[in-house]
Amino acid sequence: MKLAFYSLTSCEGCLTTLLTKLGPDLEILWDLFDIDYFKLVREPIGGSKVPSSDIAFVEGAVVTDLDKDRLEEIRRNSSYLVALGTCASTGNIAYTASRMIHPQKDVLKGIEVHEAEPISSVVPTDFELIGCPVSSAEFTTALLRLANRLEPVQPDYKVCYECRIAGNPCLLESGRIICLGPITRGGCGAACPSVGAPCYGCRGPAEEGDLDAYLKTLEMRGLDKKRALDLLRMFIGKKTKEVFGDEH
Repeated sequence: MKLAFYSLTSCEGCLTTLLTKLGPDLEILWDLFDIDYFKLVREPIGGSKVPSSDIAFVEGAVVTDLDKDRLEEIRRNSSYLVALGTCASTGNIAYTASRMIHPQKDVLKGIEVHEAEPISSVVPTDFELIGCPVSSAEFTTALLRLANRLEPVQPDYKVCYECRIAGNPCLLESGRIICLGPITRGGCGAACPSVGAPCYGCRGPAEEGDLDAYLKTLEMRGLDKKRALDLLRMFIGKKTKEVFGDEH
């Protein structure tokens, strides 16, 4: 089975995370799969920038005309296309920020620059691995399931669940910190709350997250609801209306 890994406009944090977290397991990955292209590691055999692959993993948002053209070529040359990380899945911070400054169209050194979009805005996407950066454990599980022609699954629990398991004190209960853990999909191991930082919702909304109940909780604790909604929009990008509707 052939794999390929690409970057569009991004910090390349997802691919870097896979390299650093998988460590020696990368050799096993190379032994199990035929990897013709992995940005940061291996150039394509034969010189093609977009080799044919069974599964293509793409990180980053679509921001430039070059991103769009490259993504369309990746889609044509791949049986499965997986959005790798929050930028590729929702547009992430770039989606929201680019609409705040309204760059409808610009040209930078001959390259057209547009408002940021997730890859699903441009081409059909078979699966999304959300996270900023993506979880190496989730990536490994998803890859093995796809290799066996099984649909990957996302965690159906919230970040709060992982906080409780880790024995973390609830930041929201302090009445001073806005934490999005109660409405954010788990799977990160509560990485931010475990070091005393609030959850910013980079993994997107939890399946059973109740936004209205969450906002009422903030109000009871004297916390700024508008600030919470702004934080929520920051990472979930294009999926804001899809998930929460126009009322928020």
